Amino acid sequence: MTKRHGFTLVELLVVIAIIGILIALLLPAVQAAREAARRMECSNNLKQLALAMHNYHGAFGCLPAHSYCFTDKPWGWDTTAACHTWIESLFPFIEQQAVFDQLDFNRRTTEGVNPSVFTGLVIPNLLCPSDPDSGLFPNTRENKYYLPQSGESMGASYIPCIGPAQYSTNTCAIPPFEPNFNCKRWIGKRVSMIWDNEGPGMFTGGRVSRKFSQVPDGLSNTFLLGETLPAYSTFMMYFASSYNFGSNNSPPNYHKVYPICYNKTMRITDPVCYAFMASFKSEHPGGVNMATSDGSVHFISENVDYFVWCVLGDRDSGAPVSVGSL
Repeated sequence: MTKRHGFTLVELLVVIAIIGILIALLLPAVQAAREAARRMECSNNLKQLALAMHNYHGAFGCLPAHSYCFTDKPWGWDTTAACHTWIESLFPFIEQQAVFDQLDFNRRTTEGVNPSVFTGLVIPNLLCPSDPDSGLFPNTRENKYYLPQSGESMGASYIPCIGPAQYSTNTCAIPPFEPNFNCKRWIGKRVSMIWDNEGPGMFTGGRVSRKFSQVPDGLSNTFLLGETLPAYSTFMMYFASSYNFGSNNSPPNYHKVYPICYNKTMRITDPVCYAFMASFKSEHPGGVNMATSDGSVHFISENVDYFVWCVLGDRDSGAPVSVGSL
């Protein structure tokens, strides 16, 4: 008679417990490896946009303006409405010539063929893989003056940097330094640099087109672009022409301080969200990817010194601060 061998119930439970422990030990490492890969992919996306900016500058002698409009009227909310955006200018330089050719730049983005071009359009390289919300957002979350009120379009994972600028004409989210490196305004200007005015960063919110020669602090020490989370600000839509930029006024990852601003579908009107959420933020643990004006990409800690953070957004601060010192 052959004697059969098998597991006892106790032995089986011990094996299951050991396997469970091994999985518990390995899972964080696997998750960390996956996030490292996602962060690298995000960094590469930002790198490609920075290189596209350089190629655009090489072709036209300047960076693209934040918003392109077909009017000589003084810049204001009515003339920013449904203008073409900086990302559209870059399409030929990020292998999206076919999309660029379909757009009608003689009409507003809410008119003619334009809504049908960008509604439903998804360009993976313009989306951060670590943000579970990245992708399409309802156009109705933004004002009817800026987006058509039907369909969905891409939320902006990457945005140009306007420096340590006052986000709106009435409020400065963080008290300014002395000397004033944040909430920076110019005497004699009715509004801050959100429109056509001069400002501290590489971009303004209007039709100003910067040149790399206009950066006394050095290209390697001045932010050009950075990442954001569009679910925290209805302005962060690639084809919305108003406030689609990032300010260094708020520290990086400030959404962790104000999580109430999260809303993927509805228009956010809370003044706190309005003031603080035009900042750079990510779902990467501990920081945010930023591209400097020389085309390099750096991961900036969310605990970075606030003064350093503000100065790196300023193209002509005169302060002896460099990204290499972080």
